[in-house]
Amino acid sequence: MSDAASLIQELQRLEAEAIETLAHAADTAAVEAVRIDFLGRKDGRVSRVLRGMGRLDPADRPEVGAAANRVKAALETALTARLAELAAGEAGPGVDLTLPGRSSWEGGRHPVTRVMDEMWNVFRDMGFSRARGPEAETDWYNFEALNTPLDHPAADEQDTLYLEHSHLLRSHTSPVQIRTLEQYAPPIRILAPGWVYRRDTYDATHTPAFLQVEGLVVDEGVSFVDFKATLAEFARRMWGEGTQIRFRPSFFPFTEPSAEVDVKRVIELPDGSSRETDWLEIMGAGMVDPAVLDAAGVDSERYTGFAFGMGPARIAMLKYGVTDLRTFFESDMRFLEQFVPEAAR
Repeated sequence: MSDAASLIQELQRLEAEAIETLAHAADTAAVEAVRIDFLGRKDGRVSRVLRGMGRLDPADRPEVGAAANRVKAALETALTARLAELAAGEAGPGVDLTLPGRSSWEGGRHPVTRVMDEMWNVFRDMGFSRARGPEAETDWYNFEALNTPLDHPAADEQDTLYLEHSHLLRSHTSPVQIRTLEQYAPPIRILAPGWVYRRDTYDATHTPAFLQVEGLVVDEGVSFVDFKATLAEFARRMWGEGTQIRFRPSFFPFTEPSAEVDVKRVIELPDGSSRETDWLEIMGAGMVDPAVLDAAGVDSERYTGFAFGMGPARIAMLKYGVTDLRTFFESDMRFLEQFVPEAAR
């Protein structure tokens, strides 16, 4: 047998031995040991065989080189396959890796966001535009321009989060009223959603940061009848045809007269019957005080208007039967997954 044939035969023998050894490799460390033993650059057994090519006739070297490349490729394939087998085994007994994978969990809109969107759709259909303002305000826009002196209890540090240089975190979205009136001439019909901040205790009915929605209508001849009709239509579209609305006298520095607005809903029961709820407060509202129009540079002799403010989270509590306001902030998937569309689960 020629030297070339002898080397090729030895390469084939090493290939068979390596594959047999791999079949019994119990873990990735054992597979790596086989790789080093047979394919290591310095001391690998295939490499040692190839060192004998130096004594071959130059005409025989290509044949031996081709055989060596084939053996190396075969061993690399066998090593990769054995590692894959071991990885599949680590998945644990009873795991069928051929089963289709589970789709990732998809989120849905937060319940408060859903209520915000519903409210916006209702008021947009009634001709309102969306308006926004800064969350860090001056005491002028947050209090004084809204007919609230700085010595008023609402401006007390116990309620308001003050910053530096007469700035503060707005305690309501009403400053957007002033900024809009300064920028645009009536007629104005806006809805201003946004975050507000107060030094409230974090409990079942209060949070130090919450969403509020402010509404403002200013035009010539706007009356209390327009005010009541607008809010009655909002309640009807939000909760259904049988919804009733009630105004209770109240006081806010920036509206006169002022009112708390309550609704009474009709709930359909599982047996097909229905019942009315108790009266539930949903917002504070009133006719815009002329002093507010004057502070914004609007002629209060010519224009009148009404304004209202409400918390979407409180309305979401009523809509979804939530009893603790903190539930909306806790990111509990068991609660939030109730609002994921069925097709996304």
